[in-house]
Amino acid sequence: MAAVDILIPHYNDPEGLALSLRSITEQTWGGETRIVIADDGSCSDVRKTLNALAEQAGCKLELIFNNSNRGRPYTRNVLLDAINSPYVAWLDAGDEWYPDKLAHQMAEIELIGAAQPDRLHWVTCNYDWAWVGGKRKKVTQRTEQDQLKGLLMGSSLRAYLWTILGSAAGFKSIGWFDERLPRLQDLDFFIRFVLHGGVIKSPQTNAPLAIYHKSDIGRNADEIRRCNAYLFDKHRVAYNRYGENFKRMRLFRMEMLAARFAQSNNERRVVRQYFVRACRTHPSAFLRHVWKNGLKA
Repeated sequence: MAAVDILIPHYNDPEGLALSLRSITEQTWGGETRIVIADDGSCSDVRKTLNALAEQAGCKLELIFNNSNRGRPYTRNVLLDAINSPYVAWLDAGDEWYPDKLAHQMAEIELIGAAQPDRLHWVTCNYDWAWVGGKRKKVTQRTEQDQLKGLLMGSSLRAYLWTILGSAAGFKSIGWFDERLPRLQDLDFFIRFVLHGGVIKSPQTNAPLAIYHKSDIGRNADEIRRCNAYLFDKHRVAYNRYGENFKRMRLFRMEMLAARFAQSNNERRVVRQYFVRACRTHPSAFLRHVWKNGLKA
């Protein structure tokens, strides 16, 4: 069987990391796995805990420590440099895989390799979305569509690296994660993969294969808006493919996403600011949203 590197960025969340590691050790796939954790400058006590986790892991596990906190995209680039195996999967500390994830995805990789050996492919999966303290809700990744448009819309095809398994070449050929993006660097990476000719596939199961533990608490609304604006400018040619109304709706969604983050953190003035900007960007879409949801982002 082929070998898979499992790449995990981590920062000051040893409990979440332990949860993720347990889900890896419970995988039913029988091939060789190598776990690489890049710690992004966690405090000294957490580093000691990571060393203890590595000793108790019962599997091949390597630790890399950044000397200081450099941010998620820098840490993901460190992990790209650490790839040794022919296949790669990602997992964020605090999220989980269900036991059959690698088995289903590697089976799909084998089918793709037999049919289209020269094309770059990633295999995604459906997943459960669980707001902290809430119930799980299945989310379907719809790969049978215009994948670039789907990624830019961000509703029926979402850019989450922890859903993906692919060849090492399929990651390395895209280049580095953009270190100017403290958030949304995975979306940028997905967009570049598709623009590079890569194709995202689904495995032969509709079951969710991972669980995303989601919370907006403590996340900065202005930061997410800046990252969205940067992405819009960086990939403006891609957005232009789909017309002015498409672009205007994406800009509206950017304002509403920032409003959601601010609302989750009880920043009422900031919420109002982004609501006003959303209304100016696309008045009819904002009125439809208010009619359906009230003043909830």
